Amino acid sequence: MSRLEKKWWFIVVVSALTMMATRYVMKVAGVPFMDDANAARLLLQFFCFLGLWRCFSFVAWLLALALAPALAKPE
Repeated sequence: MSRLEKKWWFIVVVSALTMMATRYVMKVAGVPFMDDANAARLLLQFFCFLGLWRCFSFVAWLLALALAPALAKPE
């Protein structure tokens, strides 16, 4: 985990983008977001959120690497 991924503002931004993207993907797929939460739907949302989190985190890390290389260095 890089120093960038430990910053609170990075976590907030990536979490917000990930939640919006997860809701959009679920809506487009025809899966109601939280009508009646069952285990299968929650697991599907969790895996979608986790995958999108890693994608957004990686893209932001690449952006930081291009703009401010000191932030993207691993500890």
